[in-house]
Amino acid sequence: MKNKSGELTQQEKLELANKVYPALKNPKKHPIFRLLRFSASAVMLVLCSACATVDTPVQQTAAAPAGETQQQNLVSMSIRNGITKPDEPAAFELAMPESDIALASVYKYSKEPTVLTIAQDAVDFDYENGILVILKKDRLETNFAKCVQINFSGKFNSVQLSGELALLSGEKEAAIADIRQCGIVREFTGENKGYFLNQSGLLEFTPKHYIFSDRLQTKTYNEGDFVGTVIYGALGTTHMLFATDTGKLALMNMHDGRFNALSPGNYNIKDIKYVGNDIYIYTKENKLLMLQADLANGTIKQAGEAQGKDGCFFLKRSGKIYCDGYITDINTAEKAASSGDSGLYSEGMLFLKKEGVLSFVDSEKVYRQSVLIGSPAQNQVCVKDGRGYFLDLDLKIKYFTADGVESVPSANPESCDYVFTLKEGAVKAAGGKVIYEFAKPVNRSVKAVMLKRIIGQDIYYYFEKQ
Repeated sequence: MKNKSGELTQQEKLELANKVYPALKNPKKHPIFRLLRFSASAVMLVLCSACATVDTPVQQTAAAPAGETQQQNLVSMSIRNGITKPDEPAAFELAMPESDIALASVYKYSKEPTVLTIAQDAVDFDYENGILVILKKDRLETNFAKCVQINFSGKFNSVQLSGELALLSGEKEAAIADIRQCGIVREFTGENKGYFLNQSGLLEFTPKHYIFSDRLQTKTYNEGDFVGTVIYGALGTTHMLFATDTGKLALMNMHDGRFNALSPGNYNIKDIKYVGNDIYIYTKENKLLMLQADLANGTIKQAGEAQGKDGCFFLKRSGKIYCDGYITDINTAEKAASSGDSGLYSEGMLFLKKEGVLSFVDSEKVYRQSVLIGSPAQNQVCVKDGRGYFLDLDLKIKYFTADGVESVPSANPESCDYVFTLKEGAVKAAGGKVIYEFAKPVNRSVKAVMLKRIIGQDIYYYFEKQ
């Protein structure tokens, strides 16, 4: 597999998130659920007191300047036609090599994902709708053509992207950067505060209080005090999710500030994600839980479970976890082509960061070429007890029978009755009938014949000199 190393240039970063990975599909609009109103006493028992509704949030989207769209602001070049261009077996077949070294080699084409190193010294990152932002120690780098980077003086350890706005969060401060304006447009101070930003608005919360406002906190929609101690808050499409230090979960309607669903029990939470309308919890017992709200009955129910292990972590923008080299969700596990200590997964796109090195993994597998110079497989066949044993191009001992059936032996022969060499990839009877076909000729020159053999999903090419 070809792994690109070294930090990408700004142009390559711009290419990465444009035509190659066009804007993610707009989230599906969910139907309006019937809302269950809790009594004041029921709410008080769990989380919140004195929750005063001020106004109803309005979905915010930045208006592009006249004649200008986000697509026009992103450099219109395709990385798949450049950096991640696949190696094409069909093209190789047309280019007959002439050097003795090439003619003595085996060329293998395997379908593999592409791994690109995007940046070094990355603290955090996020990706949404074609925009990639990379948080570094003193700046926010972007792939937006008119805003290469935004410098700042604060100490931030995470970034969350929502449209043209990026929320930067630290232990004692937070800020909102506007990528179109290419600068910091809002700053917040104070310890023990959590923030969550999406198109619905901005959630600011402490263990005892929350404020839900527009995205720049110029207009408050609702706010209130918690009875319990809140350790997590997030915004979905229609609700806010809160979790307490005892593992209790509650969904609050962001439009009227009322709780619509509570978890009947407590969870031993190690980490938690709110994705769309689904809740994912990774427990201290290393279990991945998927929860869904039953708004009609005012409860949060478990909808799925998977087992993890120590060291697993959530991937941003998904309910998937990276676990011991695999990308895992409730139902599936797929081997990752790279490793990391944090990451993001969305619409089949995988980003992984390890020790500050940010990589992009194109999960779409394409052909990659590798070369084995001076292959020990010489198409020699050892005949023993009516079977033809040979060393295949994948360096495994195999045999074929007089009927042309190929298989793998349980034990290799200690000697041969006689030895012969395949001619142009086939064994033929005296009359010319093909008994066994090892490979097919696909090209030839004065010096050699190019032969093609397929083993599983891999394609091999080798040469017989004329």
